Amino acid sequence: MSRVAHVIAEFSAKEAMGRTVTELTHRVRGEHHLITTHALDGQDAFAGVHEIGGRLETFPLGRSEALRDALDKVRPDLVHLHAGALGPFLALLPALRPYRKLLTAYAWPTLPGPAAWRRASVTEMRTSNVLRARVVVTTVLPVPLAAAALRRAGVGTVLTPDPRVADRLGGRRGLNVVRFSSGAPVDPRRARFDTERPTIVFAGRSETVRGLDTLLAAFPRVRAAVPGARLRLLLIPRPELPRILARAGTAGEAVDVVTEPVPDLLAELAAAQVGTWPFKFDYTTSPPAMALVEAMAVGLPVVGTDVACVRAVLDHGRNGLSVPPADAPALAGALITLLRDEPTWQRFATAGLESATQRMGWERVAETTAEAYATVLRS
Repeated sequence: MSRVAHVIAEFSAKEAMGRTVTELTHRVRGEHHLITTHALDGQDAFAGVHEIGGRLETFPLGRSEALRDALDKVRPDLVHLHAGALGPFLALLPALRPYRKLLTAYAWPTLPGPAAWRRASVTEMRTSNVLRARVVVTTVLPVPLAAAALRRAGVGTVLTPDPRVADRLGGRRGLNVVRFSSGAPVDPRRARFDTERPTIVFAGRSETVRGLDTLLAAFPRVRAAVPGARLRLLLIPRPELPRILARAGTAGEAVDVVTEPVPDLLAELAAAQVGTWPFKFDYTTSPPAMALVEAMAVGLPVVGTDVACVRAVLDHGRNGLSVPPADAPALAGALITLLRDEPTWQRFATAGLESATQRMGWERVAETTAEAYATVLRS
């Protein structure tokens, strides 16, 4: 049985990258270990957890010896690197040189264009994934340099859910880039259409870049057209939470905000009538937007926005509805359509579920990863 060391800057099973790693530990045969700055939760998925400390933004710079010590303890047959566009340079670290390696590059984020800067303040963008130092670096990162770094590090296989990574690295000499689309669990529960007290649900970080202000601005329009409608916000606390709570409070009892950990997110999604993730920027989160995929998996129709992390799974008019970012009237219109038109609701409930089960299942991701492991271990 192969011993695999998963190297990731910070680990949480509640975040997209962390959830992907966790699913692999359950589904891909092997002894799985975790090496990270900090493991916030989900440690029981691994045979061993090694926290080497340091800052997320600079991982693992300044922690070379700690990384080497952790690898010496694990003695892996394979190191699975989990990163963004800077992953090729992580692979060059001397501590990793003796090991066979595989990279999952979750995204190639770039700075928002000039028009997008109006959608949020600089402070809001800086406290999220949208405007971090690493995003500035990846925006100007030459693709040939990243490809050369991978070849020099001996990494020939790259897995990615992001079409932009596949477009940039695919076809480069010596690289095999494999796309996957992940996030869909298998669950028998299903959302149901409700004309009396329909619920719109959002689940994710309490960040303006995720469109919570757009959603709260759209909700009065929804209530005017569908008086019984309710809005349920399942929020992971972030610095903007007090301001979002204050704004939600002005909407009265029709808005329900939960900030404690949700023990069963799929149950929450199946109990709602529409899910919405009105993200404002391409890389608000790493593709795909995982909660959106989970909503599809329980037959919950979804409304998203035309940004990269949503486009990775939502095809407007086929398995959900998409509206422009930061457009409250358009968002309200899409939500009203699904809440009032049962045939349309049923069509997207069915199409979303089919997308989740046929294209986005975890089993397929595990099969793709296991095949990549076998290829690397044979090399």
